[in-house]
Amino acid sequence: MARTQQKRRTRYGGRIHFEEANARPCEKAGCLELGEFRAPKSRDGADGYHLFCLEHVREYNKSYNYFADMPEEEAASFQHSAAYGHRQTWPMGHRTATMRADASFTDPFGFADERAERQAAKEAEKQRQRRQYTPEQRDAFRTLDIDPTDDLHALKRHYKQLVKRFHPDANGGDRRAEDRLKNINQAFSVLNAGLS
Repeated sequence: MARTQQKRRTRYGGRIHFEEANARPCEKAGCLELGEFRAPKSRDGADGYHLFCLEHVREYNKSYNYFADMPEEEAASFQHSAAYGHRQTWPMGHRTATMRADASFTDPFGFADERAERQAAKEAEKQRQRRQYTPEQRDAFRTLDIDPTDDLHALKRHYKQLVKRFHPDANGGDRRAEDRLKNINQAFSVLNAGLS
Protein backbone atom coordinates (compact mmCIF):
# COMPACT_ATOMS: atom_id res chain seq x y z
CA MET A 1 0.00 0.00 0.00
CA ALA A 2 1.19 3.44 -0.75
CA ARG A 3 1.72 5.74 2.20
CA THR A 4 -1.13 8.02 1.15
CA GLN A 5 -3.60 5.11 1.02
CA GLN A 6 -2.77 3.86 4.51
CA LYS A 7 -5.10 4.74 7.32
CA ARG A 8 -3.44 7.70 9.02
CA ARG A 9 -4.04 7.85 12.74
CA THR A 10 -2.08 9.94 15.17
CA ARG A 11 -2.89 10.33 18.81
CA TYR A 12 -2.49 13.56 20.69
CA GLY A 13 -4.03 14.27 24.07
CA GLY A 14 -6.45 11.38 23.73
CA ARG A 15 -7.76 12.64 20.41
CA ILE A 16 -7.49 10.39 17.35
CA HIS A 17 -7.21 12.18 14.04
CA PHE A 18 -8.64 10.37 11.03
CA GLU A 19 -8.56 11.41 7.44
CA GLU A 20 -11.91 12.74 6.26
CA ALA A 21 -12.77 9.48 4.45
CA ASN A 22 -12.27 7.37 7.61
CA ALA A 23 -13.92 9.69 10.13
CA ARG A 24 -16.56 8.03 12.32
CA PRO A 25 -19.38 9.64 14.26
CA CYS A 26 -19.71 9.59 18.04
CA GLU A 27 -21.18 6.27 19.27
CA LYS A 28 -23.58 8.01 21.66
CA ALA A 29 -27.11 7.67 20.27
CA GLY A 30 -28.32 10.86 18.65
CA CYS A 31 -24.90 12.61 18.62
CA LEU A 32 -23.71 13.98 15.27
CA GLU A 33 -20.16 15.00 16.36
CA LEU A 34 -17.04 13.11 15.22
CA GLY A 35 -15.91 10.24 17.46
CA GLU A 36 -12.35 11.43 18.07
CA PHE A 37 -11.77 10.07 21.59
CA ARG A 38 -11.31 6.43 22.57
CA ALA A 39 -12.85 4.87 25.68
CA PRO A 40 -12.31 1.20 26.62
CA LYS A 41 -15.22 -1.22 26.30
CA SER A 42 -13.74 -3.60 28.89
CA ARG A 43 -11.15 -3.63 31.68
CA ASP A 44 -8.34 -5.17 29.61
CA GLY A 45 -9.20 -3.44 26.33
CA ALA A 46 -9.66 -6.78 24.54
CA ASP A 47 -13.14 -5.82 23.39
CA GLY A 48 -11.87 -2.71 21.67
CA TYR A 49 -12.83 0.90 22.21
CA HIS A 50 -15.83 3.18 21.91
CA LEU A 51 -15.33 6.33 19.88
CA PHE A 52 -16.95 9.38 21.45
CA CYS A 53 -16.90 13.11 21.00
CA LEU A 54 -15.24 15.15 23.76
CA GLU A 55 -18.47 15.80 25.68
CA HIS A 56 -19.55 12.15 25.66
CA VAL A 57 -16.09 10.70 26.45
CA ARG A 58 -16.01 12.91 29.54
CA GLU A 59 -19.45 11.67 30.53
CA TYR A 60 -18.38 8.05 29.93
CA ASN A 61 -15.18 8.48 31.96
CA LYS A 62 -17.06 9.93 34.93
CA SER A 63 -19.35 6.91 35.07
CA TYR A 64 -16.73 4.25 34.19
CA ASN A 65 -15.84 1.88 37.03
CA TYR A 66 -12.79 -0.29 36.46
CA PHE A 67 -13.76 -2.59 39.35
CA ALA A 68 -17.46 -2.93 38.39
CA ASP A 69 -17.67 -6.72 37.87
CA MET A 70 -14.67 -7.64 39.99
CA PRO A 71 -15.12 -9.45 43.35
CA GLU A 72 -14.32 -7.24 46.35
CA GLU A 73 -11.30 -9.32 47.45
CA GLU A 74 -9.82 -9.23 43.95
CA ALA A 75 -10.33 -5.44 43.74
CA ALA A 76 -8.63 -4.93 47.12
CA SER A 77 -5.75 -7.18 46.05
CA PHE A 78 -5.38 -5.25 42.78
CA GLN A 79 -5.30 -1.91 44.57
CA HIS A 80 -2.74 -3.21 47.09
CA SER A 81 -0.46 -4.63 44.38
CA ALA A 82 -0.66 -1.36 42.43
CA ALA A 83 1.57 0.18 45.13
CA TYR A 84 4.54 -1.87 43.87
CA GLY A 85 3.67 -2.02 40.18
CA HIS A 86 1.99 -5.45 40.27
CA ARG A 87 5.38 -7.14 40.61
CA GLN A 88 5.87 -10.19 42.79
CA THR A 89 7.45 -9.49 46.18
CA TRP A 90 8.60 -11.55 49.16
CA PRO A 91 8.84 -10.80 52.88
CA MET A 92 12.25 -9.59 54.04
CA GLY A 93 14.60 -12.40 54.99
CA HIS A 94 12.86 -15.06 52.90
CA ARG A 95 14.13 -16.54 49.66
CA THR A 96 17.68 -15.59 50.50
CA ALA A 97 20.55 -17.52 49.06
CA THR A 98 21.91 -20.20 51.35
CA MET A 99 25.11 -22.15 51.00
CA ARG A 100 25.69 -25.72 52.08
CA ALA A 101 28.29 -26.13 54.79
CA ASP A 102 30.26 -28.61 52.70
CA ALA A 103 30.26 -26.45 49.54
CA SER A 104 33.60 -25.00 48.55
CA PHE A 105 33.59 -21.28 48.00
CA THR A 106 36.39 -19.06 46.86
CA ASP A 107 36.27 -15.31 47.11
CA PRO A 108 39.38 -14.03 45.33
CA PHE A 109 38.64 -10.39 46.16
CA GLY A 110 37.62 -10.99 49.78
CA PHE A 111 34.24 -9.28 49.45
CA ALA A 112 32.22 -11.87 51.37
CA ASP A 113 34.87 -13.81 53.20
CA GLU A 114 35.29 -12.92 56.88
CA ARG A 115 38.62 -14.71 56.90
CA ALA A 116 39.96 -12.11 54.48
CA GLU A 117 38.94 -9.34 56.88
CA ARG A 118 40.60 -11.07 59.81
CA GLN A 119 43.71 -11.69 57.71
CA ALA A 120 43.84 -8.03 56.68
CA ALA A 121 43.57 -6.98 60.34
CA LYS A 122 46.41 -9.33 61.27
CA GLU A 123 48.56 -7.95 58.45
CA ALA A 124 47.89 -4.40 59.59
CA GLU A 125 48.87 -5.33 63.14
CA LYS A 126 52.08 -6.98 61.90
CA GLN A 127 52.83 -3.90 59.79
CA ARG A 128 52.30 -1.67 62.83
CA GLN A 129 54.59 -3.86 64.94
CA ARG A 130 57.23 -3.96 62.20
CA ARG A 131 57.43 -0.19 62.08
CA GLN A 132 60.45 0.96 63.93
CA TYR A 133 59.84 3.93 66.20
CA THR A 134 62.72 5.96 67.52
CA PRO A 135 63.39 5.80 71.27
CA GLU A 136 62.11 9.38 71.51
CA GLN A 137 58.83 8.38 69.84
CA ARG A 138 58.42 5.31 72.08
CA ASP A 139 58.91 7.57 75.14
CA ALA A 140 56.30 9.96 73.71
CA PHE A 141 53.78 7.14 73.33
CA ARG A 142 54.44 6.12 76.95
CA THR A 143 53.99 9.73 78.10
CA LEU A 144 50.67 9.93 76.29
CA ASP A 145 49.72 6.50 77.69
CA ILE A 146 48.68 5.17 74.26
CA ASP A 147 49.75 2.13 72.23
CA PRO A 148 52.05 2.94 69.32
CA THR A 149 49.92 3.82 66.29
CA ASP A 150 50.22 5.45 62.88
CA ASP A 151 46.65 6.76 63.10
CA LEU A 152 47.15 10.50 63.49
CA HIS A 153 43.42 11.14 64.02
CA ALA A 154 43.26 8.70 66.95
CA LEU A 155 46.42 10.27 68.38
CA LYS A 156 44.95 13.79 68.17
CA ARG A 157 41.69 12.63 69.75
CA HIS A 158 43.59 11.07 72.69
CA TYR A 159 45.79 14.18 73.00
CA LYS A 160 42.73 16.47 73.24
CA GLN A 161 41.27 14.31 76.01
CA LEU A 162 44.53 14.51 77.98
CA VAL A 163 44.75 18.29 77.52
CA LYS A 164 41.22 18.71 78.89
CA ARG A 165 42.01 16.48 81.85
CA PHE A 166 45.35 18.04 82.84
CA HIS A 167 44.72 21.69 81.96
CA PRO A 168 45.44 23.97 84.98
CA ASP A 169 41.98 25.55 84.78
CA ALA A 170 40.42 22.11 85.19
CA ASN A 171 42.70 21.24 88.15
CA GLY A 172 42.58 24.45 90.18
CA GLY A 173 46.14 25.48 89.32
CA ASP A 174 47.74 22.20 90.52
CA ARG A 175 51.49 22.31 89.65
CA ARG A 176 51.73 18.56 89.05
CA ALA A 177 48.93 18.74 86.46
CA GLU A 178 50.66 21.69 84.82
CA ASP A 179 53.96 19.79 84.60
CA ARG A 180 52.16 16.74 83.23
CA LEU A 181 50.48 18.95 80.58
CA LYS A 182 53.89 20.30 79.50
CA ASN A 183 55.17 16.73 79.07
CA ILE A 184 52.03 15.79 77.09
CA ASN A 185 52.50 18.81 74.78
CA GLN A 186 56.15 17.92 74.15
CA ALA A 187 55.31 14.24 73.50
CA PHE A 188 52.55 15.18 71.07
CA SER A 189 54.77 17.57 69.15
CA VAL A 190 57.40 14.79 68.75
CA LEU A 191 54.78 12.32 67.46
CA ASN A 192 53.00 14.86 65.30
CA ALA A 193 56.25 15.76 63.55
CA GLY A 194 57.21 12.10 63.08
CA LEU A 195 53.84 10.82 61.85
CA SER A 196 52.75 13.73 59.63
